[in-house]
Amino acid sequence: MSSPIRSRDLRTLERVRLLRANPDIPYRDGAEERVLEIVRNATDITSSSTEMLEAAESWAEQYHTHPARANVLRSLDIPSDARVLEVGAGCGPITRYLGETAALVDSVEPVLGRARVGRERTRDLDNVEVFAGNVEDIPCEAAYDLVVVVGVLEYVGAGAPDPEPYLAFLREARSRLVPGGALVLAIENKLGVKYLTGTAEDHSRRMYDSIEDYPRGTPARTFSAPALAELVSGAGFTPRLFGVFPDYKHTRVVMETDRIAATVPSLLEDLPTFPSRYAGTRRVPLASERRVWAQLSRAGLSGHFANSFLVVGATDRPPTLWADDRLARYFSVNRRREYAATTSVRVVDDEVLVEREYSAEPGELISHGMTTWPFRFGRSFVEVFAEHDEGGRRELLERWRHLVESLSHDGAVSLDAIPNNIIVAGSGELQIIDEEFHATGSADRVIERGLFWFAKSLLADTPPEMWAPARTMGELFICLMDLVGRQVDEAGVARILDEEAALQVAITTNHTGPDAHERCRETLRTQLFDRDVWDWPLGRRLHNLYDVQLEREKSLRDFIDLKRAEVTAEHAQVVRHRDTIARQRERIVSLRDRSRAQKEVLKRTKRELRALRRSRAYRASAAAGRALRALGLRGRRP
Repeated sequence: MSSPIRSRDLRTLERVRLLRANPDIPYRDGAEERVLEIVRNATDITSSSTEMLEAAESWAEQYHTHPARANVLRSLDIPSDARVLEVGAGCGPITRYLGETAALVDSVEPVLGRARVGRERTRDLDNVEVFAGNVEDIPCEAAYDLVVVVGVLEYVGAGAPDPEPYLAFLREARSRLVPGGALVLAIENKLGVKYLTGTAEDHSRRMYDSIEDYPRGTPARTFSAPALAELVSGAGFTPRLFGVFPDYKHTRVVMETDRIAATVPSLLEDLPTFPSRYAGTRRVPLASERRVWAQLSRAGLSGHFANSFLVVGATDRPPTLWADDRLARYFSVNRRREYAATTSVRVVDDEVLVEREYSAEPGELISHGMTTWPFRFGRSFVEVFAEHDEGGRRELLERWRHLVESLSHDGAVSLDAIPNNIIVAGSGELQIIDEEFHATGSADRVIERGLFWFAKSLLADTPPEMWAPARTMGELFICLMDLVGRQVDEAGVARILDEEAALQVAITTNHTGPDAHERCRETLRTQLFDRDVWDWPLGRRLHNLYDVQLEREKSLRDFIDLKRAEVTAEHAQVVRHRDTIARQRERIVSLRDRSRAQKEVLKRTKRELRALRRSRAYRASAAAGRALRALGLRGRRP
């Protein structure tokens, strides 16, 4: 299988085919050479590999090597015989997935350094060719079934508000499609809920920048749902928009928001996980992203506020990339390959079904008991628990404990039977909605880890003052343990954290390497167990932080005033001491003058005495005295 671009006689550099003499553009994140080194040294370069991720250190390196990078396209049903043109391929994580899925992939990337990485990432795939250049360098012939544009459209106009550069780019893509072909496009939403709740815009790194329509300019421009649909339509496509969370970069869920809102609206709140991954951008705690999203969804506005969009643009007939009965597809992000799962939500004969698939060789902890099951309707355990008083909470936890014990058989326990995976049905029955992992052990282990993660969920979705006097998540966990009649001391806490760290390291890629267990345990301790209850989404907000700063400023001013008064008092004392010293100096000068005068008197007296001793009278008197002494008469009384 070939394509027009492959038939051209092109110069090659490190197996990258050059579409122009100097294909490079000045856009880099600085990680390209290191990522190239990681890929070259890796033995597993498949799209689901975690080997390269384990070698990555910086955010940029993780971004380019994370297996979740391809999830936004994994949500689609790409035909195995498809001919694909990928425009703006970056370092090749999506190129790799396309090469594993489709029959032919032509990958075009304008940054030569990134194209080199993409070529290395697909070094063992004969159906993939990597080109360095731009979309206009590709022969203008209808040769592809799909044109894939992920994270590219926002850059083509250099941030300009004029729609023409974006339309021209999309028309170029349209001209390369065969009849029945489709555009697949992913981009951030300028009105994404994460931006509404305090996260800085991904490209300009300024808060509210896209919501205010980039008043200071921007290197990249994103669009709202209506504006994006208008652009895609203006280029000759019939667009179909999907909501993506947390974004298209490390996708957790792709969902058809309007259909879900009409059939199972609660899914809109259940499928995304919050807070979203923030890609190193700063975030100010303005509001709970989850709760704001819930309110937008309940108001029928979910289609406008997803963090990213996936767009499938049809040409002359609807593509078969998304099954008609599918509502959503979601993924387990940050898991090792053997525990990674893909889950689809479908409507079949008016029944909502959940279907889950694992890798061909699933991990030993995987339970196969819930690969397909009907969607269960009810209220979350967290929500119901928060509404009760202490007695009601104790009773609810006791019912949950009995459920955990009923799911334990022959020394095996369901690790997923935790409150976060429990709903309260309309009848009041507790039902488990997700059951993946089993392990040997007792029900006590499930109760301990269940209450640990339940404490986290409570703080993530309720005001911290509800759980006073608990000051940390750990103290709340201990209070929850007390409600089920369990006492835990520091040694018990250490054991629970150690067991949970071992489980997390076995299943996830959050901590890798020889010291993974120690680092994971430390993370559980410092970032969760010891975390202040006011540092959670409904804890300290911007106005709280502002009030704290005002209080600190007042305290500092009071401190400064106190110190100023002390300095003034000290200065007055210094002045008094200075006056005393001045008087003492005057006295010293007076005494010194008197001393000089007395010395002068003494000198005159000595001179006079010497003069007297030299006088004749003195000498005669002295001689007479000596004569009298010689006669023995001096000093004798008559």
